[in-house]
Amino acid sequence: MQTKHTTNSATLIFTLLTVLILSGCKSTFLGTNTRIKEEFQAASLPFEYFSTKTKFKFKDGEEKMKATANIRIKKDSIIWFTLTPGLGYEAARGIITKDSLIMINRVDKQYYAYSFQTLSEKFNFELNFELFQSVLVGDLPIPQSPEDDIIAQSNQFIIVQNVGDLTLLNQIGTKTKKLEKLKASKEDNPNTLELKYTDFKMLEIYIFAFKADMTLQYFKDNKKSDIAINIEHNRARIEDEALNFPFSIPEGYERK
Repeated sequence: MQTKHTTNSATLIFTLLTVLILSGCKSTFLGTNTRIKEEFQAASLPFEYFSTKTKFKFKDGEEKMKATANIRIKKDSIIWFTLTPGLGYEAARGIITKDSLIMINRVDKQYYAYSFQTLSEKFNFELNFELFQSVLVGDLPIPQSPEDDIIAQSNQFIIVQNVGDLTLLNQIGTKTKKLEKLKASKEDNPNTLELKYTDFKMLEIYIFAFKADMTLQYFKDNKKSDIAINIEHNRARIEDEALNFPFSIPEGYERK
């Protein structure tokens, strides 16, 4: 009889072997108690308040949207954004908190409100505040811990994380020490999420990815769907002072 522990171990071993075979370069599995594993830490962006002006593209099947986004973040607390299409007016405004996402559609005078539990059930994949924040600032969605395993390669480290039925492969560049690629998958379904970061430049004294691409592939009613989000930061700033997050639902707006 195969136990859950055995299944998880087999899945991890298979994942590691697949990465090693497909990488095409010399790799070293660092195990669980090595000096490199204890000392290596992926770089993160230290901030309390952060803002960007960003080109934003969204595609879900036939649905497409392109806009300029103004984004403000209070770390681990609030993400606030406005979306302005080519005509120059604010078409949408949203706020993301630790437990929910709310967005106002000013064009149709509607608003949308979702808990992360509802969003995760909709896409059959774990979606949370930390993921949205990490997409924008380029940090690991799940903080690095001593339980993680690490594969060392000539030009990157791969941090392997297992949280419940979720497996994350985080590719960290040896030069940038930053997250460059991420793939997340679940044991109980074929849904996957992939992130890719490019255009690394200095933001003050820190290395920062000014471009990010996210793809969420999910299956619903045995039908495959893909959501693609592309962001390109024209301006990014670590703020010295607290930011405001003005948000309210106008009277008469219909909830959708």
